[in-house]
Amino acid sequence: MRKTGKAETIGNGLRVSPWKHRSYKWRVSYFTGHGSNRKRKQKGFQTKKEALAWAQKQDEKLKAKGAGDHEITKEEHRAVMAFREIMDSLPDAITKVTLGELVEDYRKKADVRRKSMTISELIDHYITSLERRKLSKSHRYSTELRLRRFEDDHGEWMACDISAEVAGDWLHDLDLAALTINHYRTALVQMFNHGKKINAIEFNPIEAVDKVEEDSKEVGILSPKEAAGLLSHCADEILPAIAIGLFAGLRRSEISRLSWSHIDFKQKHIEVKASNTKSAARRLVPMRDNLRQWLAQYRQHRGPVMPTEMIYRSRLDEARKAAKIEDWPHNALRHSFASYNLAAFENAPALAGEMGHGSTKMIFEHYRALVTPAKGKAFWGIVPVSGGKVLSIKSA
Repeated sequence: MRKTGKAETIGNGLRVSPWKHRSYKWRVSYFTGHGSNRKRKQKGFQTKKEALAWAQKQDEKLKAKGAGDHEITKEEHRAVMAFREIMDSLPDAITKVTLGELVEDYRKKADVRRKSMTISELIDHYITSLERRKLSKSHRYSTELRLRRFEDDHGEWMACDISAEVAGDWLHDLDLAALTINHYRTALVQMFNHGKKINAIEFNPIEAVDKVEEDSKEVGILSPKEAAGLLSHCADEILPAIAIGLFAGLRRSEISRLSWSHIDFKQKHIEVKASNTKSAARRLVPMRDNLRQWLAQYRQHRGPVMPTEMIYRSRLDEARKAAKIEDWPHNALRHSFASYNLAAFENAPALAGEMGHGSTKMIFEHYRALVTPAKGKAFWGIVPVSGGKVLSIKSA
């Protein structure tokens, strides 16, 4: 018996492991049938003791059956004859292998199979490793969401049985945008790399699956007039969140977890906690004058900056319609922030730091020369007028 953490592997392909199931806490994974009819099955138990007892009895039955089948079978004899025919048909120039070499090669693959686990088990193991590495909750959530979708179709498959063809077909059958499909591919690549690390698989099948070609469209942004109109028509419930997205460039997910206690009006910055960021790195985002003016009238000592997702979406749709913004670019607030920031302040390294990027590569690829300096100054001149939300654009 070989122990691997909490799971235990017994001879003849039997594996006892924890199970995140509504009715059972442990499961035994095992094979039934032979050849093309060989299938992987699972049986649930409440305790590990019960699971081990059942698995050991099953192992004894399989061993007893195997002892009676020690003579070479007709099927095995046919396989030997087929091997000889194949070798005889090969050109003399080709180096031929012996049957013993083929068996030894398969024995190595069988060793990998014995150490392998089901996709469900590998996903559980990988998600646990992300938690131990203390990666951000948002990253863990999005990664697990994508992997669980793969689990729905292939959870009972052995990880070592997933081929590039199987994974590629699954990815390309997703009815999603190219960028989203590539996000799913990335999650699978990382999970299977983890599988290689713990010797559950021999190679990563996803590496042979090409990324989906993404549209090379320019980043979409709001014009200064559209940004001003949006703020002018925002309900009080969402205006702080919209202003922070436009003038501090925080991600939507970061704003949703932002508290008023993270906004320091005295030091003039917004603290983005490591646990709330995509990169799991804390950062301080400066608040420029116009953003402080927008937030001042809503200032609180604690509590969430953004309302629930349902309220936010509803109020945003109302504001967009009132402002007559027909086309809403993807990630419009954050992309607008980056474009106008680079145009007005011309400091790519500082902008990369504010946005939580590790380098300026993405800044130059997506935002350079997108808007003119004059429009950049106009954007940062959008401020509220005392007594209402009628806007003043101070610069050109």
